[in-house]
Amino acid sequence: MKEKSKNAAKTRREKENGEFYELAKLLPLPSAITSQLDKASIIRLTTSYLKMRAVFPEGLGDAWGQPSRAGPLDSVAKELGSHLLQTLDGFVFVVASDGKIMYISETASVHLGLSQVELTGNSIYEYIHPSDHDEMTAVLAAHQPLHHHLLQEYEIERSFFLRMKCVLAKRNAGLTCSGYKVIHCSGYLKIRQYMLDMSLYDSCYQIVGLVAVGQSLPPSAITEIKLHSNMFMFRASLDLKLIFLDSRVTELTGYEPQDLIEKTLYHHVHGCDVFHLRYAHHLLLVKGQVTTKYYRLLSKLGGWVWVQSYATVVHNSRSSRPHCIGY
Repeated sequence: MKEKSKNAAKTRREKENGEFYELAKLLPLPSAITSQLDKASIIRLTTSYLKMRAVFPEGLGDAWGQPSRAGPLDSVAKELGSHLLQTLDGFVFVVASDGKIMYISETASVHLGLSQVELTGNSIYEYIHPSDHDEMTAVLAAHQPLHHHLLQEYEIERSFFLRMKCVLAKRNAGLTCSGYKVIHCSGYLKIRQYMLDMSLYDSCYQIVGLVAVGQSLPPSAITEIKLHSNMFMFRASLDLKLIFLDSRVTELTGYEPQDLIEKTLYHHVHGCDVFHLRYAHHLLLVKGQVTTKYYRLLSKLGGWVWVQSYATVVHNSRSSRPHCIGY
């Protein structure tokens, strides 16, 4: 009797393992990866795959959705899309409203050292700095839509900075702090509206998910950055009072470096852009790195020059005082 029970259990396990093996083969991943997955990972990845098919039934190619009728330019578009993903200096990710990562491109491993398989299906909150959790929750939320009866689906633009876990070796990781790296995320929150039966004028909405591109900020060492003719480097105190500017600033603004030293950057910024610069300044102080939006810088000859700044907080080894390097 015991022998029969053992054999029956063994048969069940073999059947179960076979089903999991077949399920893993259906995932749009290389066989070298799927053959190494455990059962929990197969379930996690399959669940994410099914969610993605529901959100983007035709948007991720035949492997990730229903094949659509091929038009004359479809094959070109698909090939271009795959090349763009490979050459993108960043990674694409899709996050559900509960924070679960539905999809992330393998290029995340280049920036974070974490694999696509490890990240997919897990909560993004496990991989971001605890102080950024509230910001992530706000990014995934939306107020009552304003597009009543106009659009069934629409997007809300999102741009934000997250400190994400990075396990790369120090020489490849760029600037990290306590194992976290600042990632600039830009994309949109996808929202779907439904009409309610009880009223012609009421609707409810579902947050489908966040679709974004994550990009590492430029390296902090200025020697690693190639400065083009339309760029200049500056150093400033933490209140953005300018300490040093290189000579290229003269070509762009007409000001000599000595004209600007000991003055704050705010002094030369268009009044309508001060709010955006102030917000970027706040992010710089909190997270250590930032990319500003485009803002207008005063020209000595009159008018304004549109610029964008990349800034990093660094610590002076001699004085132990932190300051900001930007360009």
